[in-house]
Amino acid sequence: MSFDYKKRAATQIEDHPVGKLLDSLRMESAFYTNSKLTRPWGMAMPPMPNCMMFHIVLEGSAEFRVEDSVFKLEEGGFVLFPKGDGHILSDGECKTITPLVELPIESITERYETLTFGGGGEASRMVCGAMLFQHPLAIKLLGILPPHITINPDSEDSVSTVNSVAELIKSESQTVSVGAEAVISRLADILVIAAMRQYLSELDDSQTGWLSALADDRIGKSLKLIHDQPDKHWSLEELATTVGMSRTSFAQQFKKLVGNTPMDYLTEWRMSLAYSRLQLTRDTVLSIGLDIGYQSEAAFSRAFKKVIGKSPLQVRKDYQSLTESVH
Repeated sequence: MSFDYKKRAATQIEDHPVGKLLDSLRMESAFYTNSKLTRPWGMAMPPMPNCMMFHIVLEGSAEFRVEDSVFKLEEGGFVLFPKGDGHILSDGECKTITPLVELPIESITERYETLTFGGGGEASRMVCGAMLFQHPLAIKLLGILPPHITINPDSEDSVSTVNSVAELIKSESQTVSVGAEAVISRLADILVIAAMRQYLSELDDSQTGWLSALADDRIGKSLKLIHDQPDKHWSLEELATTVGMSRTSFAQQFKKLVGNTPMDYLTEWRMSLAYSRLQLTRDTVLSIGLDIGYQSEAAFSRAFKKVIGKSPLQVRKDYQSLTESVH
């Protein structure tokens, strides 16, 4: 009996819907910075909308300030800012806060950097980074995540994951060797996914919102149809028939689990796809509109502005300006 590796490779892994969602997310790193910070030191990270920021403390400690919240991380601690909120990090005592754009960052590759900064006193080492999600569902996922998620190395649920990955990052970041950027980026991805998984696993159904709809046999199927075929001109009746429900029952159950009507969700999903492509690709406005089911650039632009509040070209322009200001 021969081993059918193609069949095995094609076998779907059974998993909780949240696990499937996290597995489907694709992250694109904006930058990773390997930092050595000596007292006194303090820096300010600007807001980066739609961009996750994270910091992991490899040695020493760091204090974080975001709005009215202040917390400290010791060696092995990890913090994720899912919504890209601006924040200040320091040794906890330094009064001089240096903006990101003024830091003496040295580029090693396009996305991998090093930073040596501070007054020459006691040292802390960190790996910091920012990353974009290309998967449009991430935009909805961010809506139920808090401004920041912290994982401490002494947490029972996370100690093995955080400590193991932290040690690997620490080892890899000691020297800038061949492939360091790729290795650190993969390890950082693991930490980000672990942080979100841990937070989401602690929520009940009333707090997860539309995520619970993914677990429903019929509503989850209808969501998959919309996600996979956004360009199709779905009707309420066609979606209901496809998942084996009456039009009325389907509409009521969908609204109950998802929070809006099937047709409103379809429009929202199309616009989230378009929003991501406007930022992350150079595709024309017309091609994006056609790909998600609109017959003309004008029709797409009107629908986009109604949902997003800005025109497609303004969203692209704003994102380009933000990227230029960060770098």
